[in-house]
Amino acid sequence: MATITFYTHITDPVSFTCRLTQKVYKSGASVLIWLEDESCVNQFDHALWSFQATSFIPHEIWSPQQPQPVTEPLVLLAYGSDLPTMLKDYVVINLANVYWCDAPHIPERVLELVSTDLDDIAAARQRFRTYRNAGFVIEHHDMRTQK
Repeated sequence: MATITFYTHITDPVSFTCRLTQKVYKSGASVLIWLEDESCVNQFDHALWSFQATSFIPHEIWSPQQPQPVTEPLVLLAYGSDLPTMLKDYVVINLANVYWCDAPHIPERVLELVSTDLDDIAAARQRFRTYRNAGFVIEHHDMRTQK
């Protein structure tokens, strides 16, 4: 069964996503960062290249209508209303209001990132209930209590 991990009350979602992506990528896993729209993809494209002065996270923008790249490990940025059929397991970092339990292939690991915005929190609560009702293993990390 897939594990869904919620990281809530994130004050700087862009920086947090870059750090989390770097951690997952360095572990040897491939990462799909699923975003709300093209402008978010462009924002994260820039952030992943520049979030640290002495390093970057290699990545590419991917359209789910294109064949899935085969280089491993890989960081992909994508968006869309239709969730992709992943050809292999990725860790999905979800920054959009989509439900990965509805994907054609459910990833083994989904990281749901939730900011301090009230609308974002409300949408995340609904996703949490949906995942729980579908029987997923759910973990939660309240970032207000993290240093």
